[in-house]
Amino acid sequence: MNTLNSLNQILTLLQQNAAKLGITLAGLMVAVYCIIILVSTDNSAVARAERWGHLRKVFAVAFIIAGTGAFIQFAQNLGGMVK
Repeated sequence: MNTLNSLNQILTLLQQNAAKLGITLAGLMVAVYCIIILVSTDNSAVARAERWGHLRKVFAVAFIIAGTGAFIQFAQNLGGMVK
């Protein structure tokens, strides 16, 4: 029973901090991909175009993650007001 209570506390904290976690994860994704770009030594036009294409995908995924976290936070705050 104590394990279930601990798990419930962890999930509650994750839900309360969903927006912060989402934005942090999105920022980490962008930072890691930017480091990969900086380390890359291929300077051909095709490689540059490919890197920008991947970077656009990373930004799109980061936006989705951050937006989802913010939406969850908003929905929980709205639900708390309705109670």
